[in-house]
Amino acid sequence: MKGPVLAATLAVFAGCLSNTLYMPLAAFLVERRQVGWLLSVQGLASFFALLHVGHAVDHFGAKPVLQQGIVGLGGGLVCSSFSSGFLVQLAGRALCGAGSSILFNAGMALVMSRYTGHARAQHVGTALGIGTLGTLVGPPLAGYTYCLGATWGLGEPQVVPLAAVAVVLVAAAIVLHLLPDAGPDSEAKETLLGSVQSADGFCSRYLGVYAAVGGPSWAIAGILAMLFGALSALLCAGVLDMRQQGMSAATIGLAPVPAGLVQAVTSQAGGALSSSNRRKALLLTASPLALSACLIGMSLAICAGTFSVALSIVVVLCMATAATGIVDAPSITMMADLATMYKRGYGEAVTATELAVTAGQSVGPALGVLIVDLVGLPGLCLALAAGA
Repeated sequence: MKGPVLAATLAVFAGCLSNTLYMPLAAFLVERRQVGWLLSVQGLASFFALLHVGHAVDHFGAKPVLQQGIVGLGGGLVCSSFSSGFLVQLAGRALCGAGSSILFNAGMALVMSRYTGHARAQHVGTALGIGTLGTLVGPPLAGYTYCLGATWGLGEPQVVPLAAVAVVLVAAAIVLHLLPDAGPDSEAKETLLGSVQSADGFCSRYLGVYAAVGGPSWAIAGILAMLFGALSALLCAGVLDMRQQGMSAATIGLAPVPAGLVQAVTSQAGGALSSSNRRKALLLTASPLALSACLIGMSLAICAGTFSVALSIVVVLCMATAATGIVDAPSITMMADLATMYKRGYGEAVTATELAVTAGQSVGPALGVLIVDLVGLPGLCLALAAGA
């Protein structure tokens, strides 16, 4: 694997591992309703970090911004590791959310600034497909190591799983340090592309791609916000339902594993299928429609008693991650193509897609807990199907 792709892959892996590893832990650290707020704050911190990181990437280059993301995520891990108090966990989630967002944004910008054409889409798909294996590894690793830490009698057993993220973060820092700086024709060129917006108003400065491109960029954003909001709502509500059923952290940690496999496969498939703008548009259009139909069918199956609670959660998570995974690469590369047409930088393009993703992730957890407490998992599936 080439240096820029490896650095981006490790960065994405660390961010995914941090975010998904926390999910089975949260239900054991704070109260039920507080879980939704913690995860929504994580998404909100990602959103606000992204308002600035795209400009930073286009102005300074992806490599130094990646290094700052590593520092931010490391600080969040320290906060989350050494106290289970709600306010300390809140601070930790905010730092981790911002840090993981920076890593993802700058990592994708690093790949896109050093490759072009179909090779770019393939490398983005590789970084996403392998990097998002953190989504697969995180939950079971968290559940097992949290139980292990409790068995050892640690006062804060979450320190054991969070240490695993620190190891990946150190590996990413080493690879990034060894990576040569961009030449004048790669990342530096994207700095020039990103500099045209310097003194514009709020919309142009922070929503540059949306302000310049208009309708097509907003359409992509709407699809991403709906899909990732639905996934985060299902994941948060599912974990809390399993916790309410008396399942252990190790058992809860295993539930998202099939969904992680699905996401790894569909992310790479999305990159391989994104060979033309027509195909990208087809993938972006078909994914929410397919998810909506599947969630309606799943709601009916749950009401009929076809599946147990745990199996129902596994199936709906697989459906949601298939939809989000397949649109990852086409959404990012299509937004990048639109951005360059209007003389915007790749950092801004990745920021535009991630703003939409984090907007969904900011609302999804708290909304998911609220709806599932009112109408249960079948009602949540129907509500999300209507939204998609």
